[in-house]
This record gives sequence, structure tokens and C-alpha cells, in this order.
Amino acid sequence: MDFITNYPLFTFLTILTLFFLLYYFFEVVEAPVLRFSESDFLLRIIDRSPNLTNRYYPTFWCFNQHLMLFLLMLKEYRTKPYLYDQLEQLKMKDGGITGLAWSGINEKSNNEEKPIVVVFHTISGDEQDVKSTVKYLRERFQWIVVVCIRRGHGNLPLTKPKINTMGSTSDLKEQLAYIQKKYPKKQLFGVGISAGSGLLARYLGEAGVKSQFKAAVAVSPAYDIEKAFHRVHPVYSKIMGQRLINYFLKTHYKSLSKLKGVEELFKIKTIGEFQDKLHTVSGFKDKENYYFHSNPVLVVQNIKTPLLVLNSADDPICVNQNVLENLHWLEALPNTIHIHTKRGSHIAYFEGFKATSWSDKIIGEYFSAVLKENFKKPNSSKKAKKKTKRK
Repeated sequence: MDFITNYPLFTFLTILTLFFLLYYFFEVVEAPVLRFSESDFLLRIIDRSPNLTNRYYPTFWCFNQHLMLFLLMLKEYRTKPYLYDQLEQLKMKDGGITGLAWSGINEKSNNEEKPIVVVFHTISGDEQDVKSTVKYLRERFQWIVVVCIRRGHGNLPLTKPKINTMGSTSDLKEQLAYIQKKYPKKQLFGVGISAGSGLLARYLGEAGVKSQFKAAVAVSPAYDIEKAFHRVHPVYSKIMGQRLINYFLKTHYKSLSKLKGVEELFKIKTIGEFQDKLHTVSGFKDKENYYFHSNPVLVVQNIKTPLLVLNSADDPICVNQNVLENLHWLEALPNTIHIHTKRGSHIAYFEGFKATSWSDKIIGEYFSAVLKENFKKPNSSKKAKKKTKRK
């Protein structure tokens, strides 16, 4: 009798579940679109990295881009701080302070084949906002991982009134020189997360063949930062703009208040406005000069390091338009693979019932594949592989 009474409800729930499953498997689940310039090297890397061509199954209860971002922030807030083996402060040549957060240096290992993975954090983050990636690489591969902390970030003192949210390649070169001196026989791999990918790409482009990285991964890059910060979803743009004011200006006001024009930064409403006025606190005379020395898109065509780039079409922060405008060089850049997913939001890329990181798995798989290679130079004659462009 109860079953008969509840039959309409049961039927409705069954139909609703069926429609949800059909939508999930036909509209949400999809294999990534790969774009690359064909070479034997890249074909071997792809062959050894099955998740690059397998279908990506976003977490079924959290595949919306806004829900993914909310869950990402919740996970960062709820999980305990990651315990690093050592936190170092490095004094730069101009007197500024940067940092290095090490994980894995306390383990005694004579295996020189294991690399050091250098991680670059987000725009207003530090070693803790990349803790899930660090933890995964340590537990899964036992590689040494070090996070390069930019000046003014985290708990670092601002000894010089100078901040660049995107980081400084001159600071990075000093950090890398220190790391290589400490571990001269270790190969370096680089991982940039969000804004950290901008610093990584800028360095790779400036360094060219002299790059100290054997391979690198850029997760959710924005490419042309002069345009990209003005395209951030309006709600997130306002939140991030206020976040930058609190994180940098209020925290380091005693030091930065000495600079001319810093008060104008307190009046901004969006992250795009903040970046346009950042020259006042980053050591550049004007906006044009700042972007000329900081924008990664201006030098990316000089990148020679094997590079994996990961973007999601539903990213509300580094939006899909940024990707589509830069496909012309992404598809032809030697030794570079671009992965374009339909879902994943901004740096979240959750998969499975427990919402674990798919992008962390991609990073580890890619570096493992590169480790098996001897970094041969690609063939001089390349033919760009044609793939359907995601719209």
C-alpha cells in the first residue's frame, strides 16, 4: 500500500536520476582536447601518459565551475596546514626577502634520478595554497618539492617597498641558483598554479635554451595578463580585488605607504584595476612599463623547455577567450602540449566521489613520462596536429 501511495514520487525520482545520468555522461564527461606540434618526443610522452587521452570524469556532485571553486576554497580552509621540512628566507641582491618551503629534504636517498619539483603559488597565496599538489607529489612519487614564495607573500617580511603579484623573474633566478647550488646533480621540474604559471612562463620565455627546468607544467594560465584580469567573472573580480588590498596593501602598509600613488590602489574595485595600477608598488614608472616586463605572453614564443599547459573551458577566472586567442602559437610551440578540458573550473579539476585532484595526477604522470626521456631535440620539420577547437 505504501509503495502504491509513493509510486508517483518513485517514478519522478527515477526519471530525474536517469536524466541526470544522461546529462552527466553525454554533456559533462569528455576526453581532453590535445593540441601540439608533432614530434617523436611528444608522441612518446602522450603514449606514456594515458590520462591525457582518457575521458575526464569530473566529480558528479560538483561539476559546476562555481561549485568547484567553492569546494576548492572550502578544502583549503578545512584541511590542516601542510608541515614542510624547512622554511627558508632568502635575501635578494636588492635587500628584498623571498622564501623557499621544502618538503622531502629530510629523507636520506642516494637516488640522483629523482628530480626536484619547484612549485609556484597563486596570486595572493603562499606555500599553503599549493599544499594539495605538494602532498600528492611527495606521497605518490617521493620527489623533493620546493615552493618558491614571492616577496610580500605569506609570512615574509617586506624589507623593500616593492611587490609584484605576478612575481619577479630576477628574484626567481636567484632562488633557482640557490636551489641548484644546494642540489647540483638534481634535475628541476617546474609547476605554476594560476598566477604562478604566469611567472613560470615569463621565466621560460626569457631564459629560452638556458632555462634550468627540464620540463614544466602550467595550470590555468591567463596568457595576456593585460587583457585577462579585466575578463575575470565580475563577482570574482571584485572579491579578488578586495583580497589583494587586504593581503598586500593593509598587511604591508607601513612599508608601501612611502610610495607615491599607493593610496590610489585602495580605491580600486576589481582585480583588473589593481593590476593596471600595480606599477606604483612594483618598481615600474607606468602601466606600460610594468606589463612590458611582467606579461608572459610577450616572451612565450621563445620557450624551449618541454611544457604542458592545462586550461578548462568553463574557467570563470582565466576565461576561455584567453585560450582561444593564443591557440595560434600554442599549437605550434615545440615540445608543448596544450590540454583543453570542458570542465574543471579554475585550478580545481576535481574527479571521483571524494573530489580528488585530476590535475595533480596529470602533473605527476607527465613528469614521470619526461623522466624516461633523454630530452632529445624535436625534429626540425614539424606538422601541427589538427584538433577540433573547443568553443
